[in-house]
Amino acid sequence: MAKQRILIIAPDPGSIAMKIRQSSFADIPVKILSDWEKGVSVLAKENFSVIVARKTSKRQSAEEFVRNIIQVAPKTPLVLVLPKKGGPSVLGALRGGASEILFEEDLDKELASTLEKYLFQGYGLLRKTSIDELFDYCFPVITTTDMDLLSLTVIEMFKESLGGSFGLLFREQEGRGPGYSVVASAGFSDDTLAGVFLLRFGGALVRKSKNVPTILAAEELGAIRPDDDAILGENLTFFALRFDLSPGSQIYAVLTMRGVPGAGVIDSPFLNFFYRQARFALLNAERNAAAQNLIYIDDLTKLYNSRYLNVVLDRELKRSERYRNFFSVLFMDVDFFKRVNDACGHLVGSRVLVEVGAVLRTCVRETDTVVRYGGDEFVVLLVETNAEDALLVAERMRRMIEGKSFGQDFGLSIRLTISIGIAAFPEHASTKQHLLSMADQAMYRGKDSTRNVVYLATPQKVT
Repeated sequence: MAKQRILIIAPDPGSIAMKIRQSSFADIPVKILSDWEKGVSVLAKENFSVIVARKTSKRQSAEEFVRNIIQVAPKTPLVLVLPKKGGPSVLGALRGGASEILFEEDLDKELASTLEKYLFQGYGLLRKTSIDELFDYCFPVITTTDMDLLSLTVIEMFKESLGGSFGLLFREQEGRGPGYSVVASAGFSDDTLAGVFLLRFGGALVRKSKNVPTILAAEELGAIRPDDDAILGENLTFFALRFDLSPGSQIYAVLTMRGVPGAGVIDSPFLNFFYRQARFALLNAERNAAAQNLIYIDDLTKLYNSRYLNVVLDRELKRSERYRNFFSVLFMDVDFFKRVNDACGHLVGSRVLVEVGAVLRTCVRETDTVVRYGGDEFVVLLVETNAEDALLVAERMRRMIEGKSFGQDFGLSIRLTISIGIAAFPEHASTKQHLLSMADQAMYRGKDSTRNVVYLATPQKVT
């Protein structure tokens, strides 16, 4: 989405521009034009956050002038400057559809505060109130069931509508300690800052967010620290919203703003309509993902299967390109598993594989992926996990398998071990084929040595 920009169309636009440059938002780009025909041409090609206009022709009525601008830029707030209060020009401008009317004598004291409303406080979205406008605006949301694309569209549209500086959608993640995962982000100068932002404010946002739009001051999320300025800058207002999807599933939206939206914005028909449409779309996307997942589930262990491994690796590679994330792959094989089938039968062997999968599942977070790759081979994908941390997880898996007694439902006490190979992206490989191959080779180094061992995708033996 485009950054905040102001367009000035007036016979003497420099006088208005000077008042803007002397204001508290002098960092907002301003384009100035004195010719109406050039203004039409620019509006047909470029997007602006707000238009400030003064009639360029005395022969043109205020109503006609406003209508001409709105015809070219129907969704852009228009602030019309008139020479004096009262008279037919005021009524004509209102009939034409001007968002705001200012008078020459009040420009010094009212222009900055008026523009702040439309730039930083969300008042621009109040223009989108007709049924046709609401439907057209929500069309990109209601026509996709791809969760990644939908999430990015939702946060960008919130940012555009409310004039936010940056924002993101995120989820809580459980498992090895509390944490949060970025679903989509918009407006960050560096995509890695989204994770930094969540580490600082994620917990407070989860506690404070409601299932209706909520405005929070930065102080409500905890004491402001000196280093917060590097993250927030002038954005000390948070727009927060919790999307309640399926039971136990929530996605949180947060947007940072320089201004404070009024009750008229938060309670506006547009915002509430868009919120409901976004929630239903996210719910449908989640259900669609759940239905798609059924073809990716292993019938025996109820873990993901090898088909899904290709999907999740593609997804994580794309996320890593966008957010500069890293992740690790663990390739593992149950040592001497054929002996279990030969000694106890395939029924017991199948039950033991289910138990092994359950142990592996307890060692990782909800956001990680455990796959039954085939036979007695398993693959685990650890998101946002480097090789060093992956070693800790792999060693915990190895110890838990070694220490568990399997087959107790059959009155047996079967002892097992596993060999695990680790490869990390991008440290060891930059493609999914190479990553799997490196982890597989590391595992086989363990199988060819002592077994019951963890190897990195290097010749170094680590346990």
